[in-house]
Amino acid sequence: MTYTILTLALVGIILLFWLYHLMKYCFCRYFCIYRNQKNGSIVKRQATILSVTTLKLGKKPLLELLLLFNNLSGYPIHRKIRVWDSKPYLNRFEVDKTIPIGINLAKKPKDPVFLSLNESRISFTFVLICSIKLIVYVTGCYLLMSEAINKVFISPNQYERLFANSDIWYSGVFVLVIIVIAYQLLRTTGLLSNKSAETSKWDLIYYGQTVSAEITSFKDTGTLVNHNPLVEFFYSFKDGSGNIIKGSDRKIVGKLEVGALYGMQTIDVMYLPKNPSLSKLAENLEAKGISKYLSFILLLTMFIFSANVIYWFYKIVI
Repeated sequence: MTYTILTLALVGIILLFWLYHLMKYCFCRYFCIYRNQKNGSIVKRQATILSVTTLKLGKKPLLELLLLFNNLSGYPIHRKIRVWDSKPYLNRFEVDKTIPIGINLAKKPKDPVFLSLNESRISFTFVLICSIKLIVYVTGCYLLMSEAINKVFISPNQYERLFANSDIWYSGVFVLVIIVIAYQLLRTTGLLSNKSAETSKWDLIYYGQTVSAEITSFKDTGTLVNHNPLVEFFYSFKDGSGNIIKGSDRKIVGKLEVGALYGMQTIDVMYLPKNPSLSKLAENLEAKGISKYLSFILLLTMFIFSANVIYWFYKIVI
């Protein structure tokens, strides 16, 4: 019964994994904002729209806004947010206009900026739709697993052979090995950061101060990203107390821009006033981290693998 138990455990873990993500998407995304408004974890700001990109047309177009606003230390930063324009005829989202935003401190280290046109309210319709989704999903999972367990107990030896001879185990091991190798490579090159690094970056963005630092040296790390070199900069700057702080950070430089680096003398960095030794290039902080897109790719890979496992399991037991 070894393969039978492992198979049932694998399918159960997959179903629970997607149940968690469904609940997180349906409820936590909106209920958390409502809760955080009540306990004072949301800081309001006025942001200036620098650019507007239409990602999806329709009666309620999806827009990507590049915003300029002051962080929690009063220093200007740029961030991008996406909004569904439910009232496009009002022309609320145009360049140079100001809009109210909120910074959700409870979301650290995730992106905390959101559009805050009014106080969030929990919609009955939204709760109803989410509840229906959960009921349908849980019912489907229950029917699948109960039918499978009944058939397995009726003919345990038959299903043990079927599960043991399936190719799903080989494909699962292959996918796992690929994910582990890719993860290690991305961590080694610095393109994928851990939670501690993401927290430090979050603190720099929303509590940091900007200063012009003197470039002491730079070097090519030997790593290429999209055929462009990853360069490490070494710099020094004075903090608010006049102390000289040294630091280093990496960024991707275009092949045609490498020659211009020899003429650069200063570069903008952000540092944490409470811990000046923590600093990064301001350009790296303004850009969206690649971790978000890698997480999406990883989640998509997990979805494809999960769909294959559930389809294979369904064909065998149903």
